[in-house]
Amino acid sequence: MSPSAIAVLLALTGALSLSVNAQERPVFEAEAALMEVEVRVTDGKRRPITDLTREDFRLLENGQPQSIATFEFIPGPDTTVSPERAALPAANTQSEAANAPDMLRKSTFIYIATRGRREDRPLISRAVREFIDENVVPGVLVSLEGSPFTSKRSELHERLDEMMRLGSGGLVDTLAVDLARDIEYDDRTEELLDETNEEFEEQFEEIADRAALYRRLRMYEYIDLIRALSIFPGRKVVVLFSTGLPIDEDNMDIMDVLEDEATRARVRFFVSDVSRLTAEPPGGDAELRSSADGFIGNPLNNGFARQAVRRQDNQDGLFELATRTGGRAVLNSNDFGEVFDVVNRETSDYYLLGYYPEDTEQRGRLRRIRVRVEGRGLRVSHQRGYFEERPFEMTSRAERNLRLHQALTFDTPYADLPIRVDHEFFRDSTGFPTLVYSVGLHVADIPSDTTKKGGMLKLTVIAKASASEAGGQTGTGPAIDERRFEMTVQQSALERASEDPNAWLHYGSQMQLGPGAYDWKVVVREDVSGLMGTYETQIRIPDFDARLGASSLLLTGRIDDVSGGRAGKAAKGRAEDVLSVEGSRFFASAVKEFRSGRPIYALYDVYNAPVNSLATPPGPRIALYRGRERIAPVPVTSYQVVPEKSSGRVRYLAALSTARLSVGDYVIAAMLPAGERHGPVIYRKFRIVGSDGE
Repeated sequence: MSPSAIAVLLALTGALSLSVNAQERPVFEAEAALMEVEVRVTDGKRRPITDLTREDFRLLENGQPQSIATFEFIPGPDTTVSPERAALPAANTQSEAANAPDMLRKSTFIYIATRGRREDRPLISRAVREFIDENVVPGVLVSLEGSPFTSKRSELHERLDEMMRLGSGGLVDTLAVDLARDIEYDDRTEELLDETNEEFEEQFEEIADRAALYRRLRMYEYIDLIRALSIFPGRKVVVLFSTGLPIDEDNMDIMDVLEDEATRARVRFFVSDVSRLTAEPPGGDAELRSSADGFIGNPLNNGFARQAVRRQDNQDGLFELATRTGGRAVLNSNDFGEVFDVVNRETSDYYLLGYYPEDTEQRGRLRRIRVRVEGRGLRVSHQRGYFEERPFEMTSRAERNLRLHQALTFDTPYADLPIRVDHEFFRDSTGFPTLVYSVGLHVADIPSDTTKKGGMLKLTVIAKASASEAGGQTGTGPAIDERRFEMTVQQSALERASEDPNAWLHYGSQMQLGPGAYDWKVVVREDVSGLMGTYETQIRIPDFDARLGASSLLLTGRIDDVSGGRAGKAAKGRAEDVLSVEGSRFFASAVKEFRSGRPIYALYDVYNAPVNSLATPPGPRIALYRGRERIAPVPVTSYQVVPEKSSGRVRYLAALSTARLSVGDYVIAAMLPAGERHGPVIYRKFRIVGSDGE
C-alpha cells in the first residue's frame, strides 16, 4: 500500500503487540429483552375478532412455547368520527397529561414515501389526498417524506402541494375537506408529539446527509428509516410507492437485517408497484405480437423477455420487503389508492403480545414466531420472526459495510476498540485547506489472525466530515475518507511488544475540506473480530486568507525519504500530499508520546508572508517549556527553511534531540515571523516517555 495514501507506522520500530486475551473471539451474549408481536385475528369474512383474552393465544418461538408477559387489545381508529367531533377541545388537566403517552402508544404512525416516476406523481398525489381527507382521524398521524407527523389535514395538504410543486410543477386536486376543522389533541399530547417529531427530524436529516453512502443498496436507507421511526410509540406503517426494489443473493443478508430491525421496532411496509402503468405492453403492441414472429424469433421478443425478468425481479424485492415486515404488497393494480385500502384493513383492531425469549444465545439464526388461536376458520396474521445478532465472522461483506456505516452515522459511541485521534490543519500549494488526521491504536488491543508468517492485522478506518449548523460548506454532501489495510507481523515481535505500554500503531490520512465548521467523526474497525472504536468532535477549517497565518505544528517520531518517489505536488487525479517537503515525508501520529533518546521531527508552515521575506525568510524561532520552566538552549539538532514564492508559503522543518530531556510533559512553541518582536505563536503539547528497555 502506498505510504502517500496511508501511513502505517509503529511507535516501537519493527514490533507490534497483541495480548493473549485479545486473541480470543468475542462472546456474544444478550439479555432477554421484551419482544412485542402485533397479532390480527379475523374470521372467514375478514372481520376482526375483538373479544379474545390472553388465554386464547399460544405463542411459539422456533417451536418452543413462550410465556406471554404482556397482553393488550388495540382498537383501530374510529373512522366514523365526524369533522365536528374531530376537533377535540384542548385543555391542561392532570388526567389529560397522564393519558397523553397512552394515547400516542395506541396511535398509528403512517410514513408515506414515493419512489415513483415523475409522470406517476399526479396519480400518487391524488391517492394520498383521498387518504388524508377520508382516513386521517384521531389516532392516525401521517408524515409525508419526512415531514413531522401530524393529524392536521391543513399541514398535510400544504406539504403535499409543496411536493407537487417541486416534483411535477402543478397542483392535481382541490381541497376536499373543511380545513378549519382540523384534528387537534390536548396540550400535553401535542407537546409529546412535538418533542418526538423534533428528534425524528434530526434523525431524518442525518439519513438525507448520508444518502450518498447508500447508492449500492436501497435497503440501507430503509433500515435507517426504521431506526428513525422506532422512537415513536405505537404501530408504525410505511406506505411506499415504488418502481421496484432489486434483490439478489448479494443483498439477501441485508434484507435479513431489515426484517430484524422492523420486527423489533414494530414497523411494517405496505408497497405499491407504480411501474405497472405503461403506455403499451413491454416489448411491443398487440398488433406486433399477433403475428407468429411476434413471439418467436423476433428481436423485440428478447427485449420483452429481459424487461419482464427485470420487472419480476423488482416486484420480488417489493414483495419481500412487505412480506418480511408483516405488511402487504400491491403489485398488479391500476388503482394507486388500493394500497391505502389494504393499510386500513390490515392495521385496525390488533392484539399486542409481549414476551421475553427464553433462548438468549446469539448465532444469527432466524427465530420464527408462531401465534395460534383456538377457533375454527380464524385467520391469524403477524410478523414471521426476527434474526439474532450475527457474530462478525458470520456476516457478509455487505452486512459489515452496513454496520460500519451505521457506526459512522449514528450517535451511539463504540469503545470496544480503544483509539486516540488527533488532527492538524495545513494548506496546499494552491491555497486549499487540508485536514491532516491520525489515529492511534495500542497494539495490545488489536486481535489478529495467526498465519505461518505471524499475526495478520486487518483494519478499516473511515472518517466523515459534515457541514455543521455552525457553518461550513452548505449544499454539499459529507466528505468521506475510507481505507482498509492489512499487515503481517512476526509472532516474536508481537510477543515482545505485548507488554510495552508505548507500542502504538498509527494511521494517518488527509481530507481536503473547504473553510467552515464541521461535525467530524472517525470509526475504526478491527476486521478480524469486528471490534469498533469511534471518535467524534467539531472542527473549524481555517480559510487561510490574505492575512499572515500558519498551519498547525506537527510533531512526529518518523520521517521517510521520498526523494526518489512522488513529491508533494499533486499527481494527476490525486490530491497534493501536504506532509511531503523537499524529499522528506512526515508521518502524522495521534499519540504525542516520544521515547527518550529518539529524535522528534517538527513541521509547520507560514502562509501569506511578506513578499520581500520570501527571498531570504527568517529561521525558525522555537521555544520549549516544561511546566513554567523554559528549556534553554532548545535542543534543535538541524532545521531547514523551504520558501515557495509561487504559493506564498514558507515551510519550516526541524529535528529535536530528546537525549537530555527527562520523562514528563512539554510544550513546544513556534513564533511566526511577523516582523515584530512578539508575533503570533503556534504550539503543541507532547510527552517524553522511558527509553527502549525501561
